[in-house]
Amino acid sequence: MSTTSPVASGSPRRSAPVTVPATLEAEAEAEADESSEVGFSGSSPRVPRTFEALGNLEYRKFFIGHGISLVGTWLQGAAVAWIVFETTRDERMLGLVEAANLMPGVVVGLLAGMVADQVTPRRMVLAMQFGQFVVASTLAALALIGWLPVPLMLAALVVARVCVTFEMPSRQVLIYDVVGRGHLMNAIALNTGLFNASRVVGPSLAGVVLATLGAPACFVLNAVSFTAAMTAVGLMRVRPKPPNARAGDNATASKGWKGALAGFAHLGRDRLVGGLFLMLSGFGVLGMGYSAMIPSYAQVVLGVREIGYSLLLASSGVGATLGALIVASLGPGRDRLQVIALGLVLFAVGLAAAAVVPPLVAGGASGSRLALATAMACLSVVGCGAIMVYSTTQTVIQAAVPDAIRGRIMGVWMIMFSASVPSGALVSGVLASWLGTPQAMLAGSIGVALLALVVGFAFNLISWRANPPIAGDTF
Repeated sequence: MSTTSPVASGSPRRSAPVTVPATLEAEAEAEADESSEVGFSGSSPRVPRTFEALGNLEYRKFFIGHGISLVGTWLQGAAVAWIVFETTRDERMLGLVEAANLMPGVVVGLLAGMVADQVTPRRMVLAMQFGQFVVASTLAALALIGWLPVPLMLAALVVARVCVTFEMPSRQVLIYDVVGRGHLMNAIALNTGLFNASRVVGPSLAGVVLATLGAPACFVLNAVSFTAAMTAVGLMRVRPKPPNARAGDNATASKGWKGALAGFAHLGRDRLVGGLFLMLSGFGVLGMGYSAMIPSYAQVVLGVREIGYSLLLASSGVGATLGALIVASLGPGRDRLQVIALGLVLFAVGLAAAAVVPPLVAGGASGSRLALATAMACLSVVGCGAIMVYSTTQTVIQAAVPDAIRGRIMGVWMIMFSASVPSGALVSGVLASWLGTPQAMLAGSIGVALLALVVGFAFNLISWRANPPIAGDTF
């Protein structure tokens, strides 16, 4: 199959969409054959393409344990946001919660990526999961004795995020070591689907637990969930890497600060990957701040309490899970850049509808129920679009980067995500406190719509340059 991109020399023929370099697809096919001998149960027709990475026993262990842990994480996150807004009634504090939950990744992301390329991934994942377990257990203990001030919760979120930032690049390397390049794209999409399926279960459970057992139970359940993740990773049997498997580290990226900056240096050389990172930064700032405003949106705009709040979070997770499954089912010949552009459009349309339609139909008991149902439908579209953007982009990036700096590239990913999303949350919080939450969401949707136009033009330009028209072509 002939594929082209700015990072691979392309034929001047205008025949194939821009996806990932052809050399990488050839390597993927070779590793797919190899991985069937280690960990995979074989290419049984009973395993659909959408779930093919789950044919690997070791990946299934990770998938199950990580899924349980994610449910606990979302449960605690929903509880923290609700408690903070209940205590302060200030949308700007929701922006601070999002910043505390993500911004530390900006500070330690480079170091985390460099470490991921130089340590045993499974040991790093276990150590950081244990760190998150300690943080969750501390919050649970303090909540049980009735002393949990907002500044302390913010500090705990910062410490937990440092652990996540060190874990995430090593986790991506671990997944790659387990499934190989041949199943990497599917494993990334399934991981994204798992993450967002937990957004359905976790917040839904949070609404019930908050309304019946109270906030302390949310923190206790999160602490318990980390034991499942640690057990699963501890039971994994990872294929030993050959002695020269990462020999390219010293040649491709040196140690020290120069090595830590190797990920950024690669972005400067690779126009496709660099452009995707720039697009994601804009998307995080312009659009993703909406998620921090959901507690205000639920209470002030829709007039709902804990159960309604959890349903809003869950509906976004439902759409995100659908988006992840769509990405997981894509064949190698699909133009993934077009999928990214489509995701941006879906996100902008859904967010604009969520900002405009539910407030119009709210009013009275029946109007409140209709407004909630409409908001849930709109946020489902938003979640689907967001994950089509994030999951597809990560798939293209992972397929295009060299193995030697994979951890460092994911460290840059953490920096980008950890800077852009909380920055967007802070901006959304200020706009919401000044203009109102629906107006802040509408502004975000307009920004993402403009970004979609720019991205669509840029992707068409990339495709044209990679496959210029041949003399005599007609259009």
